[in-house]
Amino acid sequence: MSSTAPAWGRYERLMPAEIERIHAAQPVAYLPWGALEYHGKHAAVGLDGLKAHGLCVQLAQAVGGLVLPPVYVAANTIKFAPGLNHKRHSLNFSEETLRILAREHFEQLADEQFRVVFTLCGHVGQPHYDIIKDEAAKFNATQSDTRIIATSETDLIDKDIVIVNHAALGEVSFLMHTDPDCVDLARLPADRVPTLEDDAVWGPDPRPSSAEKGATYAAAFVTSASKLIHETLKSL
Repeated sequence: MSSTAPAWGRYERLMPAEIERIHAAQPVAYLPWGALEYHGKHAAVGLDGLKAHGLCVQLAQAVGGLVLPPVYVAANTIKFAPGLNHKRHSLNFSEETLRILAREHFEQLADEQFRVVFTLCGHVGQPHYDIIKDEAAKFNATQSDTRIIATSETDLIDKDIVIVNHAALGEVSFLMHTDPDCVDLARLPADRVPTLEDDAVWGPDPRPSSAEKGATYAAAFVTSASKLIHETLKSL
């Protein structure tokens, strides 16, 4: 790490002295929130968490702070969506469990004296996503020392660049950028447009996905998220 680069690190890989040094320089925690969920034959089941973690690492490299491991507990996954021809490889937790985990993560990180907890929801199934945002709003209303930001990458990027999707062009390109070994486009059907029912794809055709597109999306995310974090720190 150069002397001019922001101090950042992956929380679980650091010893206390390194955590304290980074925290003193930038008291921001990044909490990637994913799911273990079927994303077709062409993408890893951990796509949401891998994507969120990779983006948080890139954001921390720009802003500073500490990146926590992804939380792979999600409600409202594709497991129980009607009319689908794939029911395996998705874990679905109760909404009550999700609320408890969100609340206790926020409380624990506030207890660790982080000023901002940037919670990036890689899984935006509903009401999963709204539950995390609701718990963040409730927590923020109770105190002023720590601010929880609960958001998703597509909420911070212009819709002309990337839109909400599932295992489609946006998510797959992100994953090719952050974790290229977790994507195999050759497993997509070559003779038809992938569908939600047969391929778990909702959104733009993922077959033109690329790491280059993912890097473009990620850069737009980092620009927007960095501004949000800096504005939040100034408001405290």
